[in-house]
Amino acid sequence: MNEYPNSACDPASQAAEAIPFITKSPTLMAEEEKEKRIRHFGLFGLSSVIYALFYTFCLYKNASGITYPFFTGGTLFYFFSSLKKLGISAKKDSVFYAAGIELLGISTFCTDNKNIISMNKWGIFILFFILFIHNFYQDKLWDIFKYLQAILQTVLGSLQAFTRPVIDFKLYRKAEKTKEKGKLSSAAYIFIGVLISLPLLTIVLSLLSSADIVFRSFIRDYIFIDWLSENFIGLSFSILFSFFASYCILAYLEKRSIKEEVTDKRTGEPLVAVTFTALLSLIYLLFSGIQIIYLFAGNMQLPEQYTYAEYAREGFFQLLFVCLINLILVLVCLGRFKENKTLKAILTIISLCTYIMIASSAMRMLLYIQYYDLTFLRFFVLWALIVIFFLMTGILIHIYKETFPLFQYCITVVTILYIAFSFSRPDYFIAKYNIAQMLEKEGTKSERPDYDTEYLLSLSADAAPAILDAKTLSALLNGPESSVRWIQDLESWNNDDLRDYRPDTYRPTTWMEKYLHYTHYSSIQVTEHEGSRWRTFNLSRYTMKKCMNPFAMSLFMKNKCPIFYSLY
Repeated sequence: MNEYPNSACDPASQAAEAIPFITKSPTLMAEEEKEKRIRHFGLFGLSSVIYALFYTFCLYKNASGITYPFFTGGTLFYFFSSLKKLGISAKKDSVFYAAGIELLGISTFCTDNKNIISMNKWGIFILFFILFIHNFYQDKLWDIFKYLQAILQTVLGSLQAFTRPVIDFKLYRKAEKTKEKGKLSSAAYIFIGVLISLPLLTIVLSLLSSADIVFRSFIRDYIFIDWLSENFIGLSFSILFSFFASYCILAYLEKRSIKEEVTDKRTGEPLVAVTFTALLSLIYLLFSGIQIIYLFAGNMQLPEQYTYAEYAREGFFQLLFVCLINLILVLVCLGRFKENKTLKAILTIISLCTYIMIASSAMRMLLYIQYYDLTFLRFFVLWALIVIFFLMTGILIHIYKETFPLFQYCITVVTILYIAFSFSRPDYFIAKYNIAQMLEKEGTKSERPDYDTEYLLSLSADAAPAILDAKTLSALLNGPESSVRWIQDLESWNNDDLRDYRPDTYRPTTWMEKYLHYTHYSSIQVTEHEGSRWRTFNLSRYTMKKCMNPFAMSLFMKNKCPIFYSLY
């Protein structure tokens, strides 16, 4: 039962609701609605402010630091404590969503790969909204399309309520003044005291730091007064954004505006679906037969001047997109057309053909990797094919068993597989595999003089243990190093009579040195400077720093640099 129903009893209130994206003013509200808003601000006003400060402390200019797991844990605590204040018991399966969110937070702290960090944040965002909606609504019968609609409606509804905190605060202050005959609450007095102290603290700290150099050093190292003054606008925006976002999301969820009923939308004529799916299934059967006979059985006869690598390169992305199309197609047919045995049989054929396409795409990708090495995109495609395989299996079960919880199955599969992917450190395996290929093909320098070291330079700090490993460094410094051109450049530099008068940047550098420069100096140091070193502490970046001194010593021992230098 809705504890906070939408009440619009009078005509003025109904008129205000008719205007989209405008929150009703206090004068147009019914007394019951005012009381609910006052109660809501009393419950969540101060806690939302505290959460906003916590959010800013953890995430401001800090995309992947040690504070990220604390942010996810603190957000979960804020949400579950809010449920308790509203008298709502958290559902038992919320543990799965909470565990997934926290693991993604830990994964973000353990990696330096920007792609994974970005995907982690999207995963956390989606899981949080599923967790919110799941605990406020009875969603047992919801399908994937209903959940997507609910998430979108919650986001847009929260944006629509962006004026709620201001209006609710006015109502709350007015009610408190009336109740206490002009006196404010203790929380309000504390808030005013904090506001008064801020300018005083700024003036006193400035005077005392200029009076004593030791005190000034302490202030710079631990209180970051200079950093706070430089980032005042950004910090203020972050606090306001997180306060309004957290407050408005709860304000929208407690209204329970989303309809829980799921209407049966399977009203389409099945003959239409049978017609176009039958035509598709015939094409898929022909394609699958060719894959089995020629690709899987090894009886392929390619046209002249056409290599297996070229054949593989033209196939895997197209097949991946077809697999995704089939996934959506089967879901749409199951959710929008009336039940029909013939349609089920055809959808089964399409699903089975999709398995063959998944295998064909995977084989082509593995074949292509053998010729052109490993990249993050190719690694991700292999993972995506595994995900599609499991999703298609769940859909195949759902075709013949309607009670199968397809949405819960899909969320569980995608969450578990993605968490495994985010902890897998793709950059490490990419560097390890590509360097192994480089060393193996050392004797064929004329065919591949560059070894694709340009891509290795773009890898994150996750790849450092593979690139800067002692055995790997020894093999690289005694072997291909960077390319044939680098060896020629080094010989020219050694024979240059004017080299002592040229700048250090003139000296040819190995690609390993360039990798350290791009990753450490151009990325890690900038991140630590902008967000402060202890907040931005990251396990992957710390591991890279531990690998740097052995590399500097290796260069010195091999006389690859004119003088011994430390990379710290």
